[in-house]
Amino acid sequence: MNLKKTLMHAGEPVINPITKAVLKNHYQRNLTLSELGSFQKVVVLAPHMDDETIGLGGTIRRHVEAGAEVHCIFSTDGASSESDLPKEELSRRRKLEMEKVNTVLNMEQIHYMDLPDGHVESNELSQQKLLNLLEQIDPDLIYCTPFVDAHPDHTATTALLADTLKKWQKKDVIIRLYEINCPIPPNEINCVIDISSTYDTKKQAIDMFESQVIAFDGFLELNRLKANLVKDSSVHAAEGFIQLSPQAFIEEFDTLRKKNYPYASLFKQANRTVTLLWAVYRNYPQKKQMYQERLFK
Repeated sequence: MNLKKTLMHAGEPVINPITKAVLKNHYQRNLTLSELGSFQKVVVLAPHMDDETIGLGGTIRRHVEAGAEVHCIFSTDGASSESDLPKEELSRRRKLEMEKVNTVLNMEQIHYMDLPDGHVESNELSQQKLLNLLEQIDPDLIYCTPFVDAHPDHTATTALLADTLKKWQKKDVIIRLYEINCPIPPNEINCVIDISSTYDTKKQAIDMFESQVIAFDGFLELNRLKANLVKDSSVHAAEGFIQLSPQAFIEEFDTLRKKNYPYASLFKQANRTVTLLWAVYRNYPQKKQMYQERLFK
């Protein structure tokens, strides 16, 4: 264990309780708990193998339990994540891990676009790949990465969906944006799904990603904290989303991406509980401003 990790581990007994107390207040809202919805076919668009579970593993499982046909589309080949393995071996192992994870989540099918990890682009080729999959699956609900994120592949995947939707004829589909490593400001969340009954399943799925060297406890802590978004004491864990129409999604994303903000240098990944305060509040006023800017053409 290196010195940085040793110091973080030593500080956890003091830092973590403070973090939870501050962020409990941060997520304190009075939202109405959202209905899961009676969707028949659901697409989860994710950049990397584990993003789907980190972002909405509990909600995925709830859709499956409700009888929906859930498809996961990965934009990348997963070959450039934090690992000591060679690229080809890492990609192979991550896909095998996803098959194992899916024995828990039980999605209908996993699809791989195999775009180069770390270099996702929205271009004619990638748009056509995604369009073909959307036309084949014909979903009525699509989960996608958010407007603002610290990983370039994440926002590039958002751009890919926005550009592909411009070509897709189907308009009666709902879009829900989920967060991965860059928490969405609570005032922007308009859809909160109770995952109290599937939280343990999500944790079980996360524990299966053995090829990853990063910690995942911060993501799970955020799910517990987001229970405070709703005034319902029976909710112990929740996942929050921005729900909007395809047209609103396209217009708002196009407005924001014209700004070309350097997200990766502005924000911190929210994967560890001990560094959650830093991850949530680093350049937070600027993040809130960015989310507001998307609403003004």
